[in-house]
Amino acid sequence: MTPPARNFWRLVLLVAAFLIWSLAFIGLYGVHGVACAAGWASVQNPWPLRLALIGLWLVMTSAAAAFALWTWKRPLEDQAAQRFLRNATLATAGIGVVATAWLGAPLFLVRICA
Repeated sequence: MTPPARNFWRLVLLVAAFLIWSLAFIGLYGVHGVACAAGWASVQNPWPLRLALIGLWLVMTSAAAAFALWTWKRPLEDQAAQRFLRNATLATAGIGVVATAWLGAPLFLVRICA
């Protein structure tokens, strides 16, 4: 791999946790909106939709946590710039896990399709 391509992928890794968060955001609120508009969930029985959303949220939070763990286990590189990018990626991965976990809070607190 050429050095410019390697640097490109390091920058992609820097924002990967927020890409996972954005996929979780789009997935959760997209499925919720479509399901409510199509009448797939009723106010009387919201549990099938709620469980599907919780499942999607758990998958996305697990993906964010797996990325953070993978980032943590990556070996440190010798050059200061690469060490900085690795540490910054680790910090954004941790923030991404917290943001993705926080994203699911309304699933437990708010009525579905109300």
